[in-house]
Amino acid sequence: MSRKLGESRVILNYLENRYGKIYNLTMDEEKELQKSIILDHDKDDLKKMFNRVEGSINIAKDSQALNVQPFSFFMAMITVFSSASVGLIAAFMTMLNSLFGKYLDGEDIKKDEISDLLNSFDFSSIYYPVVWSIAGPFVVVLIYWLFFYRRTTAKIDKRYYVNVLLKECIDDYEKVKHKVEHIEE
Repeated sequence: MSRKLGESRVILNYLENRYGKIYNLTMDEEKELQKSIILDHDKDDLKKMFNRVEGSINIAKDSQALNVQPFSFFMAMITVFSSASVGLIAAFMTMLNSLFGKYLDGEDIKKDEISDLLNSFDFSSIYYPVVWSIAGPFVVVLIYWLFFYRRTTAKIDKRYYVNVLLKECIDDYEKVKHKVEHIEE
């Protein structure tokens, strides 16, 4: 990346390359950074940088709707999961009803035989693949969305911070330039 304003494309990268750390500074460090920025640029350059940063914030706001898309996917997955669960439970109950109806109506059956009959049913071979085929994509999308959200939020935080920093530089421009001129005289 370039350390010259005219050769840079992204203001945030330009400021970081030229001045080092520009984010999460103390108030004193921020004042020194503002002074350095004001002394290295004229007011028109500061306004251009401010407008660029403000434009990137607006673009980020416009693309914010993309962050909501996973929620609609989550709602669809919850609906599918609920429907599959209800279907599995209904099939299990229907099967139990038919088995017990067949065995209990015709003959006397002992508690041990009922217990053995229930233990012989193994639905894990059906239930686990259904759960993983539904929950797997849900978990993958959730993890991807969390990483995407954290990255996007961190970038927007930095843009707002630089926006405020440049606004304060524009506001304090005359005062800092005046102080420096008096010191040089």
